[in-house]
Amino acid sequence: MRRAGIRPSTRSGVTVLRPEVGRVRTVVGIAAVVAVFGGLAYRLGDLQIDPDPRLVTEVAVPVPEIRIPAPRGDILDRLGRPLATSVTASTVVADRRLVVDPGATAARLAPVLGLEVAAVADRLTGDGAFAYVARQISEDTAAAVAELDLPGIDLITEPTRDHPNGDCTALAVIGDVNPDHVGRSGLELTEDERLAGTPGRVVKEMSANRSLTIPGGIREIERAVPGSDLQTTLDRNIQFTAEQLLAEAVAGADAARGVALVGLPATGEVLAMANVARGDDGTVACTTRNLAATWTYEPGSVLKPLTLSGVFEEGRWGPRQPLEVPPSIERWGHVFRDEPWHETEELTPAEIVARSSNVGTITLVEQLEPAELESRLRDFGLGAPSPLRLPYESGGILLDAEHWNGLTRPNVAIGQGVAVTPVQLLDAYGAIANGGLLVPPTLAVDQIATTGRRVVDETTAATLLDMLAGVVDHGTGRAAALDGYRVAGKTGTAWQPCEGGEGYECPDGGRHYTATFAAIVSDARGPVLTVVVVIDDPRGEEVSGGHIAAPVVADLAGYALRQLRIPPSDVGDPSATPVRALPAVAGADPVESTS
Repeated sequence: MRRAGIRPSTRSGVTVLRPEVGRVRTVVGIAAVVAVFGGLAYRLGDLQIDPDPRLVTEVAVPVPEIRIPAPRGDILDRLGRPLATSVTASTVVADRRLVVDPGATAARLAPVLGLEVAAVADRLTGDGAFAYVARQISEDTAAAVAELDLPGIDLITEPTRDHPNGDCTALAVIGDVNPDHVGRSGLELTEDERLAGTPGRVVKEMSANRSLTIPGGIREIERAVPGSDLQTTLDRNIQFTAEQLLAEAVAGADAARGVALVGLPATGEVLAMANVARGDDGTVACTTRNLAATWTYEPGSVLKPLTLSGVFEEGRWGPRQPLEVPPSIERWGHVFRDEPWHETEELTPAEIVARSSNVGTITLVEQLEPAELESRLRDFGLGAPSPLRLPYESGGILLDAEHWNGLTRPNVAIGQGVAVTPVQLLDAYGAIANGGLLVPPTLAVDQIATTGRRVVDETTAATLLDMLAGVVDHGTGRAAALDGYRVAGKTGTAWQPCEGGEGYECPDGGRHYTATFAAIVSDARGPVLTVVVVIDDPRGEEVSGGHIAAPVVADLAGYALRQLRIPPSDVGDPSATPVRALPAVAGADPVESTS
């Protein structure tokens, strides 16, 4: 008898029962195997074409990218001498996994770094394995940290900015970088793209624990592109001297702050831009704030040549035509006076400028309509930031003529009721020096302009220059005179609104003055330098621009002329061609100038 599905098999006389595999079962088995392998193939293809994002984020081993910093370009002076360059400094870092006792480690480390123990402890106990503890420390401090030999604490090197001519030299102009070597103020900020270069990168496939590079894995290398150097128009030695002379003057006048500027009017190059301020401890030192471009003030009489320019340009009054000038006049209920007091007398415009007569200036400027006066001042660059476009640069304050009242025109005529920056004054006086052409100022050698914009005609500019020379020869600016050179300039001693007071009246009954002297220095061929010195809120016995600003102009201009090797007109062979200051040349080899 034979069971269903079983067939007998006889081998060596022994009967063996074997299962009988049906065709249906064979087909089903083969189909199952095909389905399994087909599903696997589909899944593999699906992962290749459209990978599951969970696998990328939760399972895959990332391919790390290492950023390679680009060397930052140097900031150079006009002769190629470094004002800011990059060096390496030590930085204290921690591997929190290896710090045995954060509290004890912080207690030993903090005094060496000059930090609070709690602050260091916080950095040792935060999230993640890596932590900065103190960045870019001095060599002595780094050596002291190394001697401690603390578990989990290490030293690495980072690039930092160094100023070879001293940390104060052009500090507000050059600016600084943050700990990551990115510009955050001054030229370091505005020219960051040029200076920074392009970082490099290294991408390589690593093992899961990142301890080994996978042979034949992904590997990409992009080299860093170094940043470009920035050659400025600044002269390192003139800048340093400007800061020293200015600090001494501000300290001597018991003043709050000061600005000194030196420029080459023919090219617009700024040779020095010094800024100093009195600190809370009473010490006068360089400041990080670029007062030359960001601080505005009412300039006073130093603005008179600009307001008078329109009178001569429009032919409303002749430069030699006398004018009857009383000791005072009343406008819109306010009395304007001359100091010192004088009897009514006839004065030419040149005498009015030399004596800085408020009454005479107002009377002449009233020959212009308000809109004409406003337009003239805007032509000189007032009311808008200069082409330097420095960080946070101010455009000053100049109201549209349609908003003027009966007091605005006489006030503006004598430099009150309008606010300017020292940079704007340097530009405006440069236009007078250039025969009426306003050449855009610059701090970069590769941006020196070759042409200017006409502000007044050559005749008017020459008239103003002669009048300003009279101020130094026999007027209020005698202290700015220089042997062998023709110095033309104007004093300004202006009232400023008082904080906590009412208008120009200060709470203590005094006044807030600002003393200014703006000068144009010429050799035998014509103007070679422009110099502006501003000293704010002097509290000494003398507060006028002629007494405390003009002497600084003379000393600074004299030094700059020696640095530029421009001899006085009465020295050497009278028939020889006078030496003129040449514009800086990009890429010039460094040259040590004499003092």
